[in-house]
Amino acid sequence: MKYCDFLETLEGCPFCNEKGREVLENETALLTYALAPYHPDHLLVVPKRHIEHFLEIEESEMRDIEDLQKLGMKLLEDIGYKNISLLVREGEGSGKSVAHLHYHLIPEISLGNVDHSGQDRMVLTVEEAESELLKLRNFCQGIEKNKR
Repeated sequence: MKYCDFLETLEGCPFCNEKGREVLENETALLTYALAPYHPDHLLVVPKRHIEHFLEIEESEMRDIEDLQKLGMKLLEDIGYKNISLLVREGEGSGKSVAHLHYHLIPEISLGNVDHSGQDRMVLTVEEAESELLKLRNFCQGIEKNKR
């Protein structure tokens, strides 16, 4: 079945509703395999609590998620993979198709030399790099002011 067709059959959250596919788990997260893998042995780390956005994660959940990411990486290395990508998608335009935060551990894919639109990636000019740095630092100052 095509993934787009599978998504249309879903009733509710597949991570909250489906049980029994846990490879490993801890108190707040689980490691499972992808039902629609990008590559064989594609793994997912999923918080047990229904969380839609990265910024909703509590510290204890983040520790458990990171522990399972490390164990998943080790598992894929033990299977024999040398190249593993860790991917999380955030936002409606990111390609995220399930509204429950999850992390992909994908062996042997290359994001490589093309950008988000399929064009050759370009290196920033000195001016573009300086502009990007200034923009990000300005945003960080706003975050620091809001913490106070």
